[in-house]
Amino acid sequence: MSKRDFKDYICRPFCKFFREGHKEEMACRGASVIEHMVQSGLLNPPAMPQTGKSSHLWDQRDPGLEVCVCRHCEFRAEGCDFQSPNRPPDAEPCGGYILLSLLMEQGMLTLSNIEEMCSA
Repeated sequence: MSKRDFKDYICRPFCKFFREGHKEEMACRGASVIEHMVQSGLLNPPAMPQTGKSSHLWDQRDPGLEVCVCRHCEFRAEGCDFQSPNRPPDAEPCGGYILLSLLMEQGMLTLSNIEEMCSA
């Protein structure tokens, strides 16, 4: 998987950590799960939301996403503020987490869809 394949519909619109030209080979676990869903035909990028980033999506951490996505994310080991026990008030999750939350909110995905991809 190449970050160039999904940066336009995950990273640029949803991730505050994305920096064009920096660490292009890296991807959060949420982005990897979404990309796997795209490759398997479960999601179609043109049909996905292009905007909709709002803190209501992550004000309350989703335990299902935490287990399936966050627990296995390489960025968590590097010090993810969003998953920190002493989370700063302005902490924001990665773009993958945000887009997964938005897709669930809009009924395009269920937690079971995500869990299936995480276990695949």
